[in-house]
Amino acid sequence: MTDSGKADQARHGLIDSVKGKAKEVIGAVTGNDSLTAEGQLEQTEAQKRREASTAEAIADAEARKAREQATNAKLEGAAERSAVNAEAAAEETAIRTESASQKRATEQAAHLDLAKQQSDAERDAARRIENAKAQEREAIRAADEEVIDALDDHQDAVRESAKARAEADRLRQQADTRSDR
Repeated sequence: MTDSGKADQARHGLIDSVKGKAKEVIGAVTGNDSLTAEGQLEQTEAQKRREASTAEAIADAEARKAREQATNAKLEGAAERSAVNAEAAAEETAIRTESASQKRATEQAAHLDLAKQQSDAERDAARRIENAKAQEREAIRAADEEVIDALDDHQDAVRESAKARAEADRLRQQADTRSDR
């Protein structure tokens, strides 16, 4: 539901509450018990609609927050991967520079050292990248669960709202039937 629709619904609920109170007062003053009961019923219906609207607004806010958290988790994971890749590139550059100076001293020792360091750096970089990916997947999974929970809460709130509206309609019809008698 749009914000203007929610505002319209809130205004409608307030108007119904005021009309209900007016009917209750007029019924009490004139001694018309049917009108008094109808006014009380309208006030109760308006209160239930306000509660349903509030629950729906809370569920919408929770869903928005969960979506924001999922987006933030994805962005953080991407930033962390970039940082790890940059660090791995810097480490490889440092290793190449070091190996060049060692290579001038002793060709064989530098070659073996370079191979070992590159292998270690690649394993370390691969491990860090995998860790960053695993953390990102976990953050996304957690955010997805929050989105699902928020959507479930939203759907529950919408169902509760529909039940409250149906109950209010039923009570209104019952009151109309009683007032027609």
